[in-house]
Amino acid sequence: MSPDQIIVTLIALMTSATDPAFDRLKEGSHDDRYPVTVEACPRPIGTLEVEGKTVICGRVAVPETHGADGGETIPLAFAVLKSRAVAPAPDPVIYLHGGPGGYTVQSIPMNAKLFDFLRDRRDIVLFDQRASGISDRTIACYNQLAEEFLAFVEPDEDTMFGADGPLATCLTETVDTGTDLEPYNTTQSAMDVRAIMHALGYPEYNAFGISYGTKLGQELLRTAPEGLRSVVIDSISRVDNPAYDTNGVPADQALGWVVDYCMAEEACAAAYPDLEETINAAGRRLAEEPKVTVSGEELDPGFIEEILELSNGRAMPFTAYLPQVYTEIAEGKTATLEKLLAGGFNPPQTADAMLAAYGTGLDPLDKSLAEFLLKQAEAMRTEEANIARLMTILSDDLSGTGAARTEALLDEALSDIAKTMEADALLAFLHDYVLFVGQTPDRDRVEAFLAAHVPETEKPRIMGLFAAMTVEDIAAFYERAWTDSANLTAQSRMMFTLGIIACQEDYPFNSRDGYDAVAADYRFPVIDAGTRESTLVLYDFCDLFEKHPREGFHDPVVSDIPVLAMAGTKDTKTNPDAAERVVRTLTNGQAVLFPEAGHAVIQFSQCAQDIALGFIESPGAPVNIACVESLKPKFYVPPKSD
Repeated sequence: MSPDQIIVTLIALMTSATDPAFDRLKEGSHDDRYPVTVEACPRPIGTLEVEGKTVICGRVAVPETHGADGGETIPLAFAVLKSRAVAPAPDPVIYLHGGPGGYTVQSIPMNAKLFDFLRDRRDIVLFDQRASGISDRTIACYNQLAEEFLAFVEPDEDTMFGADGPLATCLTETVDTGTDLEPYNTTQSAMDVRAIMHALGYPEYNAFGISYGTKLGQELLRTAPEGLRSVVIDSISRVDNPAYDTNGVPADQALGWVVDYCMAEEACAAAYPDLEETINAAGRRLAEEPKVTVSGEELDPGFIEEILELSNGRAMPFTAYLPQVYTEIAEGKTATLEKLLAGGFNPPQTADAMLAAYGTGLDPLDKSLAEFLLKQAEAMRTEEANIARLMTILSDDLSGTGAARTEALLDEALSDIAKTMEADALLAFLHDYVLFVGQTPDRDRVEAFLAAHVPETEKPRIMGLFAAMTVEDIAAFYERAWTDSANLTAQSRMMFTLGIIACQEDYPFNSRDGYDAVAADYRFPVIDAGTRESTLVLYDFCDLFEKHPREGFHDPVVSDIPVLAMAGTKDTKTNPDAAERVVRTLTNGQAVLFPEAGHAVIQFSQCAQDIALGFIESPGAPVNIACVESLKPKFYVPPKSD
């Protein structure tokens, strides 16, 4: 956050000028088939965002079943992040989020940061897919959510998917309301994408899918390609691959890349000549007595995959130490593992630590200058955080379409009160608060809620705030209840939406027999120990659903629209080999495999972002992959004395 960015943002906040494109959206949709309503963006929106000027939010009403006459509509939540360019490219990028059941609109700052590298030239469009995030109004099970709120906040995968578990009860409630779940599928979602872009006034656009969003991207190529200029698919779930049968394959392949990279490096190959067998031996050792422990916790064979999961989520040289970690585990030792988990191999972060690590060769004057500059940089970080907080407050206060002011004050006061409540009182408070989700705003109901749950000593202040609330404040209160609930129960709601979509369209394409057949062929058999139980509970959950497989849906997609397929060698969620495989039927497809990248490749290196940016700028040109070679891991080999 530079001084210039702060000044530009403050001027935008203090002036009444708005973005003309946003003004046009406030008047309604660019396509009468898909009505648009503008709404306040869920808070926070981000330090440098100004609602109505750099970001606008709302809903696009799309048909529940595209192509059907009449019928119900689904209000899909969207957010448009304006490009920083004075003359931006006319073709924006729409983000196809993962899951199924992920979300974007309730976490604008995170997604704005993820795609910041594209905003110098293009608008970014976020939306929550049908049944996902805050687009779940037609399928959410409000009563069950309120009754078992804690079970949804902290889901236990051992019980959540059971026939009598919270998700099963949620399914029953949803079906009993008369909701037809069959249209909640990837094909209808692909047609939603086209509808949203028409409604927002973008006749030509690019799509960027991550994880399940890549599956949606493939279906977009097949089902609704009109206006689609290019597609980036990052961390790929192929439509022709039984994703749940092959749930252990990504970890198996990621572990294979550790071995293959080590064998290609002379020093690593010499130090760990039998690394593949060593890893399998480590898995067997974790099943034996006495148990191997770390910080007092016993490790089981599934920990071989858990180490990879830790690596998958970290943009640091984690892989470099895995050969030594596995070698020690095979011997019942954990010294390197414990140091790794404690951050002992991390680069220095503080000014003093950086100076100690890198300043030993400096003369006294240069060392003093380096020390001063490092400490100034630390101070700037603190100052930037303070500025960010103040700008957020000012943004909410001045933004004409932002959070209603009195409601925001009420929310802050209620949050402080909730922190002082006893457990039973807090549970009752949360139970009744969640019941606002999905309901029509009602002033009397809010008043009754406050009267029932606010302590007597706080009532004069709280009821005074309530008396000052406008109609817009009451509506904002209901919207906040929805967003708060969505944030707190995001993981459970994702599980439910995953079930709705995957169980209907991906079974019987996936099956228990199919899982067993794949597991029998793992390069590292220990992977099954960490995957089988967590995968097969989904098969049990899917037994509760009616199946609606669609002919041809699981065929490879054939298209001549330019596609960039990106995969990472340490991705344990989607197959590292998927990029190369998916482009076989894409005439203008390009595949790039990124070493040391996990799930969501663009998060792991500037190299990945630059390649994606270059592709979107010129989809028909070959991408420059020269930077990929430098990403390969350099392995740690301990001195002989170790």
